[in-house]
Amino acid sequence: MFGAENLDVLVRTVSATPKEYISGLKQAVPDGVVVDGDEITVEAGPVSIHIAIQVLPDYVIALMRLPSLQATWTFQSGSHEERAECLKRIDWSMKRGGG
Repeated sequence: MFGAENLDVLVRTVSATPKEYISGLKQAVPDGVVVDGDEITVEAGPVSIHIAIQVLPDYVIALMRLPSLQATWTFQSGSHEERAECLKRIDWSMKRGGG
């Protein structure tokens, strides 16, 4: 997914509502998510992440509308390896099935 690039800030665009996104984070880190409006703090062992979410216009495909948001992750603590492992675990937990 990523190599030796800097993991201080990571910006992602995802198809989810804020509620769905936060729910996925809570599933990945059950007791480590604190939400304050559009600002989220994730504490996962030695890794601390500040996530700012911004709702974007829906994706529109024919008559289908999909919610969209941008999540800006700013890593506050943890080594490169700890951050990468945490990100891998959160990504795995937040995957959704497709057809």
